Amino acid sequence: MSEILGTFSILFLPILITIILVYGIIKKTPIYDVFIEGAREGLRTCADILPFIIGIFIAIESLTSSGAMDFIEKTSKPVFDFLGIPEDLISLIFLRPVSGSGSLVVAEKIMHEVGPDSFAGRAAGVMVGSCETIFYVLALYFGVTSVKKMRHAFIAGLAGYIAGIFASVYICRIM
Repeated sequence: MSEILGTFSILFLPILITIILVYGIIKKTPIYDVFIEGAREGLRTCADILPFIIGIFIAIESLTSSGAMDFIEKTSKPVFDFLGIPEDLISLIFLRPVSGSGSLVVAEKIMHEVGPDSFAGRAAGVMVGSCETIFYVLALYFGVTSVKKMRHAFIAGLAGYIAGIFASVYICRIM
């Protein structure tokens, strides 16, 4: 099975590109022109998204550089201890809703310090793979689409994130 999946993963992208090109030729689509237009729209989207991404990174850097993140982690440690969540995961739990790449760095640090097979290492891996970057998604998607009223998106995202944290810890504890 592993050999089949390995072969499939190697061939997937070339086969997909071939299928797209053949489909375009059959439909008599100007493939190169459509590609250029898609690339042009992609660059416009990047330009639209950039201010929101810069804002998020400035907010993250402000929290960490000012010492506010350390203060939040230290004051919330008793709550996490009560809930049975390891201290190593606190910074990941607070950073994951804001930054996917930042949380990957924290997860890598956790796995390097306590090991990927430790409880905290496994839970960090499950959290990174299953918990969403709420603030990033809301800022990016709602900002780009110019939607001002998030309604229940934030509450639903936060509830799902908290459920993901507890599910990660619980699943890793019973495994």
